[in-house]
Amino acid sequence: MQTTASRYANELEQIHKDGYVLFRNVLNQDQISEVKAGIQQAFDGKGQEVMLQGPMFEKGGIFETLVDFPGVVDFIEEVIGPDVQLSSMNGMRTLKDTGVSKWHVDEALFFPLPEGLEIDERIPMPVYLVNALYYLDDITEDLGPTQVVPGSHRAGKRLNFSEDIDLYKGREPVSVLAKAGDCLVFNSQVWHRGAPNRSDSPRFVQQIIYRQKFIVPHMSHDNNAAYRAPMELIQRSDARRRRLLGYNDQIF
Repeated sequence: MQTTASRYANELEQIHKDGYVLFRNVLNQDQISEVKAGIQQAFDGKGQEVMLQGPMFEKGGIFETLVDFPGVVDFIEEVIGPDVQLSSMNGMRTLKDTGVSKWHVDEALFFPLPEGLEIDERIPMPVYLVNALYYLDDITEDLGPTQVVPGSHRAGKRLNFSEDIDLYKGREPVSVLAKAGDCLVFNSQVWHRGAPNRSDSPRFVQQIIYRQKFIVPHMSHDNNAAYRAPMELIQRSDARRRRLLGYNDQIF
């Protein structure tokens, strides 16, 4: 269990209470431009229906850096634990009138509860999956923000994957109006969606999902079961990055 001695004491309190926290000014302008250009290049020649490209850590040094980006990953290791690994790393493109607009939790509902039953608020919920979204544009309501329902990671409710959502204990959905370079970190169990993009500009976001070690990763959409990170990438990585990519030093 985390203690208030952590330099992330306030952020830990918020993510356990609300299910999400926004880190401001994580990337500088050069990094924003480089990540955005790399994602745009990954979508070259892809049809408009394609929304994800990955694993992005294969696309160049800036993306390798994001695997264990200072501050963000330190926080995530405190939330999930020291054996955290990547689940997936996708560049996301959202064109006009599209978006992951149906409310959902990621992967699975880990703590289903009977109707009317709640977990005591004094009990911190274990966190199995955490989503980190690096924004590469200033996010407005028209561009289509990430939306979350604060506290809903404790609801234990199966969603019907629709564009309508109930309040959770009187709390309405919140639009995360981030700036370019900000990073939103949220518990996979919080009710969330990507609001439709109503602008004429595409929205590019770098997504990284981190997981408890025992959860199956989803690095490759084409042949996930057989996927292993390229050995040349592993060999130039330090022990922390190797572990995040699913390797450990016992194999070297």
